[in-house]
Amino acid sequence: MGRAVQGAELATSDRIYRRTEAGRKAWEGRIPGLSVPCRRILGMIADETHPDSIRAVLRDFSDAQIDNWLGQLETLRLLESSPAAPESDLDFTGSFKLSELIGKH
Repeated sequence: MGRAVQGAELATSDRIYRRTEAGRKAWEGRIPGLSVPCRRILGMIADETHPDSIRAVLRDFSDAQIDNWLGQLETLRLLESSPAAPESDLDFTGSFKLSELIGKH
């Protein structure tokens, strides 16, 4: 379940994030020591959440910074991630096949 990460390891767009039970408790209990952006991310994630959804809300921050926060939350076991299924492809480019389009013309 999830993947082993270091805080600085980049999360990728092919992951889906969900809050763990510990993450839910941390969110509800407002544990001290958790940065405001990390709290905000915990609040955005409940069930399966694609990192691009998080980036859309936190657009004032770089992808690298958001990936760092996701990595920190995963290291703390407040989030877990798994590979994204093809149906999680937000812009549907994963199923796009240029060769099929070219062959139809």
